Amino acid sequence: MEKMAWNIESEYPSYNSSEFAADFELVSQKVALLEKRVAQISSELSSTLDNGKDLSGALVDQLQAIVIDAEEAGVLAWNMGTYLNCVLSVDSTDEGAKAKRSELSALSSRSSQAFVPVDNFIIRCSEKTLMALLAHPLVAPSEFLWRHSRKLRETVLSNNEEALLEAVSTPGLRAWGELYTTLSGTMKCHMKFADRTETVGLAHASALIRNQDPEVRRVAWESIQEAWNGQKETAASILNSISGWRHEVNKKRSYSKQVHFLDTALQQTRIEKDTLEAMLTACYDNVHESRKAATLMAKVMGKSALDPWDLLAQSPVSGGKKERSYDEALVLIENSFRQIDPKMGEFVKMMADNRWIEARVLPTKRNGAYCTGFPKKREPRVFMTFMGSNSDISTLAHELGHAFHSWVMRDLPRKQTYYPMTLAETASIFAEAVLHDVLIEEASTKEEKIEFAWGEIEGATSFLLNIPARFDFEKSFYEQRAKRALSADELSKLTDDAWTKWYGPTLSQNDKMFWASKLHFAMAGTSFYNFPYTFGYLFSMSIYARRKDLGANFMQTYIDILRDTGRMSAEDLVQKHLGEDIRKPEFWKKSIQVINQKVNAFEKLAF
Repeated sequence: MEKMAWNIESEYPSYNSSEFAADFELVSQKVALLEKRVAQISSELSSTLDNGKDLSGALVDQLQAIVIDAEEAGVLAWNMGTYLNCVLSVDSTDEGAKAKRSELSALSSRSSQAFVPVDNFIIRCSEKTLMALLAHPLVAPSEFLWRHSRKLRETVLSNNEEALLEAVSTPGLRAWGELYTTLSGTMKCHMKFADRTETVGLAHASALIRNQDPEVRRVAWESIQEAWNGQKETAASILNSISGWRHEVNKKRSYSKQVHFLDTALQQTRIEKDTLEAMLTACYDNVHESRKAATLMAKVMGKSALDPWDLLAQSPVSGGKKERSYDEALVLIENSFRQIDPKMGEFVKMMADNRWIEARVLPTKRNGAYCTGFPKKREPRVFMTFMGSNSDISTLAHELGHAFHSWVMRDLPRKQTYYPMTLAETASIFAEAVLHDVLIEEASTKEEKIEFAWGEIEGATSFLLNIPARFDFEKSFYEQRAKRALSADELSKLTDDAWTKWYGPTLSQNDKMFWASKLHFAMAGTSFYNFPYTFGYLFSMSIYARRKDLGANFMQTYIDILRDTGRMSAEDLVQKHLGEDIRKPEFWKKSIQVINQKVNAFEKLAF
């Protein structure tokens, strides 16, 4: 268990330590100074904008100093926030960590409020003033982010209004997301077997959905359904409150042009509306082929249709070992990555040796898996619950892919490392593809090949059916939420409709409580936390398919793509490195064809 516990003590011994207190005090001082310095020049900034003038030399110097100090304070606050999130992910009941996070949130909110006049000024200032600000070497790396933000100049509110929104978002918007995290972290699932009842945490029950035994999967799924049904009104209130908040903010921002509820998600993911529509069009044009993957899964299980607890199941055909130990999983992933490049394999070994991975099964552990990082030292961390299934091994490879992405960017200016979700999934899904292909290639028996190829068709159903269904549900929800709040039963109906549209007859029943059980819908900081996964899946498949053509140049091209993800739009990135236009369905259809070939290969292998 010790080697499966991550080492975060290298960052702070505890949130009560002198090291943590010192960083907190330093951020407090920097925020107080930031408030004072911005207040001194805010009227001059407003006057400059109102009169259509350029910023004077002295004010440029002051503004540059403020921007640099604000970034330093932000890094420290982010570092402490990461630490507290890590603590609470392992033990969601830690009241001390919750209290400290609340204090840090209030401090971060003060910093954001203080910076509003500067932010608004940079978004609205003249090109000449912008270039003067970017002349400082420590400010220059912010150019792409600033230019991207300047696209919002027609929707930015006044300084006072923006500051007020930031002030009330912590006890308002973000509080709903924290309520969901607390609810899911403390929820108990009563698994009712024929001869016994076992009570486990939600994370544990969710991990058992991947179990080899279909009875365990069914009981685990039903226990999760029962648990969320008991909290469905609370869950519905959370989603209604988060989406209602966003609708009201969009109304306020629509003073010169209409702000659509998808606009923020497109801005955050750095893609254009045409790109999203092209990708979804390509997916739906292929829906019958994608359903074939689900049908094949059911056929291998001896069923006419999948049950909802089968969607993440391991292969029923096994080449031998049912589960693997944590050490075995790490060796599998390391060896797989080495076949792409030795540096990737060494990276996995380093992550394991440094104990930068949290994989334990714990009763109060948060559900899900993620990759995070400490910005002070540029060190990544991976979080998951590992129970030995092939799906767990894929998840571990996925999160290590994320970590590798941040690792190859660690020498870049921080402002050039903030990549969007669409591009964030590139390295993670690429890592899964590497693992699956190596395992299939090295398998010695037909049964082993089927077992390892199972992950390929499971991925096709997840990214080409489940994720689009999530998007359709959320889009329908936001359309109706603009008129009124929806009941829990209405949310279940929207989920049912979306799943029927995408899965069709391939399921015995739809997971109508998915709207409640899926964390992504209740994330306060990000709306539409869904389509970027399909984007990353198809984009990574496009990159992976070019391995043979690029030959010895592949790894360098791959790393170049990863390093550019924080300083380019998705459209420009793909055009630069692959020479393709992702606003056209044709780009996505080529990637989907690669996946269809994998599904067809599985069919020939299994039947």
